[in-house]
Order: sequence, then structure tokens, then C-alpha cells
Amino acid sequence: MLLMIWSLTGAFYPAVDLCAGEKERGTLETLLSCPASRTEIAFGKLLTVMVFSFATCLLNFMSLGITSFFVTAGSAASSGFGPLGSLEMPPTQCLIWLLLATLPTAALFSALSLAAAAFARSSKEGQYYLVPLIMICLPLMAIPMFPATRLDLGTSLIPVTGLMLLLRSLIEGRSEE
Repeated sequence: MLLMIWSLTGAFYPAVDLCAGEKERGTLETLLSCPASRTEIAFGKLLTVMVFSFATCLLNFMSLGITSFFVTAGSAASSGFGPLGSLEMPPTQCLIWLLLATLPTAALFSALSLAAAAFARSSKEGQYYLVPLIMICLPLMAIPMFPATRLDLGTSLIPVTGLMLLLRSLIEGRSEE
């Protein structure tokens, strides 16, 4: 769930600045008068937002990994009894799956954020348009947190939920689902 939230918030503010911010500053007209086509400009903005979304996710993921490493090292050094019990780092395969899932997640949230921000005339209005995106995505992120939720054909077609259930199955070692 943290991976999804990081990806969404990493796409949130750059998308508002690239669309509504340019309208406020008056630089959108200058950009449209350049020899680049509108499609090239749109793809450039999408790639920029995707880079920010992926970088936010990756940096937060690395920070969490470093913190987890120190916590698990302290737990291994102790006797194993205490509030943390016996902790260990997740397998490398899990980390690879999480990093691979970051790319489509960043692409999805970047496209949605950019589409919503394109309607805004100001940065403040852009944030008003993007808040419903968070409100829609949070329940989709919460569904896989229920233990009874399983990956099947129906749940795999739900955009955010399907990816999270697939990741959960891969991390738990149930890749046969």
C-alpha cells in the first residue's frame, strides 16, 4: 500500500505544476508556439511526471529499506525477545517484484494526475481536482489489505487492487494463483 501511495503523491504535485502552473505563469502559450507537436508536449509532460513519481517511490523505498536494515540488524543482535521479536529482511525476490510494480503504477497515476490537472486553471483548483483521485484510489488500495481477499479473475481486473493482490501473492510465495 505504501508503494501505491508514494507513487500517487509523487505524481500529484508535478502534474498540477506542469498543467495549472503553466497556465498561471503564462508559459503554456509559449510552449504551444514552439515547433514541437502537441502530442510530443503531452508525452514529454507525462514522462516528466512519471520520472517524479518513480523517483519518489524509489527514494522512499530505499529509505524504508535502509531503516529496515538497521532495525533488523538490531533485532538480530538482541536476544529475539522483546517488542519487535525476531525480524529479518524480506527476500531479494520480493524487493525486485516491488520495484517492477513501481513502473506501471507510476505510469497509471501519472496519467490520471495529468488528466485531472489539465482541467484546472490554477494550482489551487488543480489540487481540488486531484483530491477525488486520492479518495477513489484509497479504497482500491485498502481492499487487498483484507485477509479474505484473493486474487482471481474478478479482482485482477480492478486497476489498483489487482496489482496489489498480485504483489501480495508473489511476496507470500503463492505464485501459482
